[in-house]
Order: sequence, then structure tokens, then C-alpha cells
Amino acid sequence: MAAESPVSGGLVELQPKAENYPPEILGELSADIGSVGAAYRRISSELSSVAKGTKNFAAIYVEGLYGSGKTFLLRKIAHDILTKEELSNLFPIYFYLGEMDFLLLDALKSYINDVENYIGKRIAKPNIVGKPDDWKKKNNLLEWLKKEVDQASSRARKAEQQTEEFFKIIQKFNEQGYYPLLIFDEFERVVLTGDGLRSSESRAAFATFAEKYLELTRGHLYNGAFIVATTKSIAELVKMGYEREPRIRDVFQRLGVQSPENFPLVRAHIVYDYEAKLSWGAVDLELLAMRYNLVLHRDILHLLSEVLPTPRAVIQIHRLAIAELGGKPGPIPPKEFYKIMEPRIKDFVSALKREKIDNRFLVTSQAKWLERFIKLLEEGYFVIRRSVYLEVAKTLELEGRDEKALRQKASSFLTTLSEYGLYEKLGAGEYVLKPAIMAYALGIDRLPTGQSADLRTLIEEIKVSIKERRERIKSYQKESTKKSD
Repeated sequence: MAAESPVSGGLVELQPKAENYPPEILGELSADIGSVGAAYRRISSELSSVAKGTKNFAAIYVEGLYGSGKTFLLRKIAHDILTKEELSNLFPIYFYLGEMDFLLLDALKSYINDVENYIGKRIAKPNIVGKPDDWKKKNNLLEWLKKEVDQASSRARKAEQQTEEFFKIIQKFNEQGYYPLLIFDEFERVVLTGDGLRSSESRAAFATFAEKYLELTRGHLYNGAFIVATTKSIAELVKMGYEREPRIRDVFQRLGVQSPENFPLVRAHIVYDYEAKLSWGAVDLELLAMRYNLVLHRDILHLLSEVLPTPRAVIQIHRLAIAELGGKPGPIPPKEFYKIMEPRIKDFVSALKREKIDNRFLVTSQAKWLERFIKLLEEGYFVIRRSVYLEVAKTLELEGRDEKALRQKASSFLTTLSEYGLYEKLGAGEYVLKPAIMAYALGIDRLPTGQSADLRTLIEEIKVSIKERRERIKSYQKESTKKSD
């Protein structure tokens, strides 16, 4: 699964996760395909303006499904800052928000330690890019920064003060002749899953940060740049997090905010200098596969463009095909594609059969929907349109007096599967396999929105959908009984 490096002509083994690339490999990979390429060029231009002093501040927002290339894009940008002379007065500070409590001063201290380990021991964590010699050029700045952080830490006796002291230090970068670039990657793991809000202190510190967010995006706190990356819009993530995660609701209470629409991060007058929406169409996925010699059937790439359109899915399928189908794979047709997914789909099915809602099994002994669902996957029906309803009906052995009745039966069954959370409605009469199910089946560790893709999370989502459907049916039956009386 090695690919020709566009720079060195050597071989680069593609990884499903961009954080797995060491800095020297990251430097050999190019960011020039599709929306990632467009975002790379525009962000580079924004940062160049800051470095030249023709612009005081750049606020940049990057959105894309988990695995769509956000981390690769941001690491590539940070790598450029350290390796390009014309950007040498920028200083990248890269935070993986899901891997830390939202205590920015502590995180900055940890970042400095990671840089020092890279310079002295050649240990490169995912947040560190560039070359050791690039960092050595900034030794004086690093020494100054260490002292500032130590002094600030002694002053920050409360969690809220961590945020205040952090931004005071960031502001002082300008006095040292540098423009800091703050990179907040995996923001969904704060406002959606609460992974970055494990402690009461971090929730207090994040509440303070939220209050400062408008000032931050407007460039009132320091001269430099700020990039935030998420899987969905911050407004959607905040709403989902508020509904599902107690740690998010705790932040709301600290701020005295009663609804997601009024949360400080989603105020209508928050704007960014540039908003990048990373998306991958069929053509982009084909270019990616061609560029890195990933031998996948064109039909599979087109299928992914509608179900799980991410580079991570393409790379993972390639890896699984080699591991599970043996040798270097040739083009795998959609029906063969299911073999790659089958082991984890079986685990999913077994778990569903064990689950109960209100002491009633999720899958009753008379139910055929789960068996039929598996049949659709076995036959490669990951995307279903009206034009194949008749074939679907025959595949599932549905009964009907004529072709019109069979199509109606197929339509009704697909509606049921979508209500159960197994397929999603794409458009009028069009359905796609739920992206979360495909992500789990491919062994991708997080769902498209950023939540954990473990079996428990997936099962709970399905349970919620089925329970809601049962309640709708019960409510409808009660209403019908009242009318008949």
C-alpha cells in the first residue's frame, strides 16, 4: 500500500489517520486534491498576509466529516510555517482538543515540552511538525515562552484564570516579533462529546473561553491567526452536545445560558475570514486513489461519495482488502465489498439481537427486517434509488400482485429501515446506508460527526430510533381509537 511520493519519488505508506505521519513524511505529501487543495491554498494566502504584516488577524473555520482530511490539512499548514522562510515570523501552537482537558495554560506547557522532546530526543507527537533544526531557530522564543508559562501558572489559581493568562501570553508574542497561530483541531470533541471537558476545572475554563470567542474571532485578543476545525457546524454540534452530554449542559449552567441558540460560540455576528468546507465527490476520491495507487473499483468510490465520502474510508478499505482478501487487491465490485465489512456487521447484528427496550427485545422473533437488511448489504445495496425498487423487492422475496405493488412494498420497507436508523433518506425515494454503520463496519474509530464508533454508541443510536418509531406508532393507534369511539 505504498505510494509514490510526489516530492522524493520514494515510497510513502498511506495511513488512515493523518496524525500517524511523522514530520518528514508529511513534508512529502501534497495537499492539492479537491476541496482540501482549495482550502490549503486559501489558508496559505491568509497566513502569508499575516506574516507580511498586511493583515493583523485571520480567523479560519474548517469543517468536514471525521476522516475528510482536516488534520492532514492543518498539520500541513503548520509544517509549512516551520519550514518556509517567508512564514518564519509565525509560531504554530497545535492543540488536539480531544486529547486534553480544556485548560489552555496547561496545554501550552505540555506543547512546549513536546517541542523540547522533539528537538532533543527526536520524539515527534502528532501536534509537532517541521524539522528539529526549524525549532532550534526559535530557541530564544521557546525559552522566553517557558518562563512566561511558569509565571502565569503560579498566578492562575482558579480554572477561569487559565484562559485569561493563556491569552495574555499569546498577546505578548507580538512584542517578541512573532504572530501566533492557534490551531484548535477536533473541536467537536469539546462541544459535542465533552471529551475535552472531563474535569470541573476544564468546564469552568471553557466557559470563560466561550465568553471570549467573539473577541478571539475578531482579532481583538492578539495579532496573528486562529484556526478551528470541526466535523459539523458549531451550532449543530452545540445543539447535539446539549441534548446528549451532561458535561456540555454544565457549561451552559455556568454561563447562565438556557438554549443552544444563545450559546456564545454560535452568535450570529461571529464571522470568519475564511470558511473551508471539506467535501469529497466521486471524482475527488478517484483522483486520490489514482494519485496513491489505491486499486479500488470505480463503483466503490462512487458508492463512498454518497455514503461515507472521506479519504480515510478509501484508505481503510484498501488496507482491509489486502488484509482480509489476501494479496494486493484488484478492483473489488460492490458485492465483494461486503466481505470486507462482514465480520463487524455480524458483531453488530448479534448485539442488536441481544438488546431490549422496556423489557422487549429490539428484534422480535417474528421480525424479518434485520434479516432483510443484511440481505441488502450482501447484494451490494448500499445506495438505493427508485429505479431499483423492483429488484430490491425480488431480492427480499417480497410478495405483491404486480410490479407496482412490489415497488410499493420495497418503498415501505426502506422507509421502515430509515426509521430504524439503518438507512438514511438521501432524497425523494433515495436511501443510503447509515454512514455510522459503514464507519463501524470498516473499523474506523469515530463516526462521521466525531463520536466514538464503538459498538455501544452505534447500538444506542439505533435503540433511540426504534423507540421513537414505536412511540409514534403507539400514539397514532391511540388517536385512531379515539376517533373511532
